[in-house]
Amino acid sequence: MKKAFSLLFTILIVTILSLVSINIFQARAINNQNTINQYLYIQANNHLNFLQEYINSIKNLKNNDEIKIESNRFDIIAKVKKDQKNTKIIMSVKSKDYNIRVQRTLIK
Repeated sequence: MKKAFSLLFTILIVTILSLVSINIFQARAINNQNTINQYLYIQANNHLNFLQEYINSIKNLKNNDEIKIESNRFDIIAKVKKDQKNTKIIMSVKSKDYNIRVQRTLIK
């Protein structure tokens, strides 16, 4: 009878420790994913700032309907829509591998 109680107690402790360790590993995995998403958001925002500076440096946008910049990890696109009064430029940076997208509108 004493061996049965010690076996039951051991199984109970192993089960509790495994559940606690699973919760700890899940929290660390979520923290790592949040860090990756934060890094990619900052990088996408930097690409968007570069695209805005590049568009501001272009003197004539009359011949361009779309501006694309090649990148391995991001789709960097600016679409130009012209009205009678002004030009509306929709800039978008989207990650190819993750669900991150940053968008900004520029009116010239």
